[in-house]
Amino acid sequence: MSDKVKSSAENQSSNKLIALGVMIYSVVEAVIAFFVVFKPLYINTVYHNATLDEQGVSYSVSFFGNMFQSADEFGSGEIKLSLIGAVANILLIYVIMTVVPILLSLLFKKGYAFAKSGLIVVFGVKAIAGFMPMLVPFANVRNSIRIFGIADAVLCLCACAFFVYLNNVEYADDMLLDSEQIKAMVKRAKLGGLLLLLMAALVICEKYAMGGYGINWSIIIGKSDQQLMQGYVLVVLFSVSLLAAIMYVRGSFASLYFFAGFGGAVALSNAYALINKVIWVNTTYKQQKALMNQGDAAAAEWIGANGMGATWWRRTIFIIVCFLIAAFVTFLAFSKIKNRLFQKPVEDEKKPALVTWICSGALVLCFFLSIVAVLQWDKKVYDSFVMGAMDYMYFIVYGGVTLFLALSMLGGCGFARWGAVGLNIVVGASNFSTIFKVFSARSSLVNANPGYHGYDYIIMGILFILSLVCCLSIIAMFVYKEIGNYMYNKSNS
Repeated sequence: MSDKVKSSAENQSSNKLIALGVMIYSVVEAVIAFFVVFKPLYINTVYHNATLDEQGVSYSVSFFGNMFQSADEFGSGEIKLSLIGAVANILLIYVIMTVVPILLSLLFKKGYAFAKSGLIVVFGVKAIAGFMPMLVPFANVRNSIRIFGIADAVLCLCACAFFVYLNNVEYADDMLLDSEQIKAMVKRAKLGGLLLLLMAALVICEKYAMGGYGINWSIIIGKSDQQLMQGYVLVVLFSVSLLAAIMYVRGSFASLYFFAGFGGAVALSNAYALINKVIWVNTTYKQQKALMNQGDAAAAEWIGANGMGATWWRRTIFIIVCFLIAAFVTFLAFSKIKNRLFQKPVEDEKKPALVTWICSGALVLCFFLSIVAVLQWDKKVYDSFVMGAMDYMYFIVYGGVTLFLALSMLGGCGFARWGAVGLNIVVGASNFSTIFKVFSARSSLVNANPGYHGYDYIIMGILFILSLVCCLSIIAMFVYKEIGNYMYNKSNS
C-alpha cells in the first residue's frame, strides 16, 4: 500500500471518529438543553402563567389549547392554554442546534469539503448563542441557564477552532503552501485566537462595568430602558470578533483593522468613563465635606455610603480592566499593521496617498466633532444632563466603525470607501437636520431675551457644519481617479 493510500485511509478513519464525536456531543447537548433551558423557559411558563396566576384566573393546559374546543366548551368560559407554540419553537431551535450539525457531520464523514465550513458556522453560532444569556439581561433566565450557556459556548468555541484548523490544513495542501507560509499561518492563528479570547474577556467585563457607566438610558439616543440593547451590542461585538479571528488566519488584514479600531474605541470610551468618575467622586466628596461642615453628619455618611460604596468601587475596577484589555488589544493589532499603514509611498503615489490620509482623518474628525456637538446640544435639550450606560455603547459602536473604516482606508481596503459613504450619509443626515434645530432654538431665545446673543448655540451650529464638511470630503475618494489603483496596490503589497 502506497503512502498516499495510507494517508487517505487514515483521513477516512479520522473523519469517522470526528463525525461520531460531533453527533454524540449534539445529542447530549440537546438533552441537557431541554431540561436546563427549554423546559423552564418554554414549557413551565405555559403551565405556570404568571399573569393569570396573579389575577387568580383558573386555566388548563393542553397541546392544542382551545383550537378544537366545542361550542359548549367555548361558552363555559374555561381558559385553555396551548403548548403547540412552545413545542414548535423548541423544534425549530433543535433543527438548527442538533439536526444541522448531525447532517453536516455525516457529510463530513463522506469527505465533502463544504461540511467543514458548515460546521465552523454552526459551532460559531452556537458559541455566540451560549454567551447571550450572560451578556443580555433576558427575563426569567436562571443561573443554571447562564452556567450551561457558558460551558456550551466554550466547548462550541473549541469545536469551531478545531474545524478552522482542519479547514486551513486542507487550504494549505490545496494551495501548495511552503513551510514558511504555513508557519506564518500558524502565527496568525495564534494571534487571532489570542485577540478573540481578549475580546471575549472584554465583553464580559463590559457587562459587569455597565452599572458603573450610569443609568440604563441614553441621552444621545434619547431613550430609556436600554438594558437589552446594551447586551445586544456586546453580543454583536463578540460575534464580529469571532468572524474576524477566523478570517485573519487566511491573512485578512481587515481583521486587524477591526481589532485595532474597536479596541481603540472601547479604550477611549472607558477612559472617558474614568474621567467622568473622577469628576463625580470629587463632586461627591465636596458635597460630603460641606454637609460635615454644616454639622449634618448623618447626611454626609449617607452620601459616602451610597456615592462611594463597595458597589461603586467594584464597577470602577471593571471599567479600569476594560480599558486595559482594550488598550492591549489595540496595541497587539496595531503593532502588526503600523508598517503597512505608514509605509512611504513611491513618487507617483504621493498625491493619492495624501488624499487617502485627508479622507481618513476627516472621518475621525467628523466623529469627534459630532460627539462634542451632540453632547452640547443635549445639555440644552434636557433639563438635567445625565449620561447613561447606552451612551458609552454608542461611543464604542460609532467610534469603532469610524476607526475601523479609517484604518481600512489607509490599508488600501476598497470596501472602506463605500463603508465611509454609508456612515457619512447616516451621520450627515442626522447632523444636517440638527443644524436647523440649533439655530431655530437660538433665534427663539434671542427674541425672548433682549441682549442675549447665544454664542454657545452659534458654536454648536459651527461644529455641526464642520462635521458635514468632513462628511463631504469622502467625495475626493471617488473623484480622484488614481485612488483606486493606489489602494489596490497597497492592499496587495
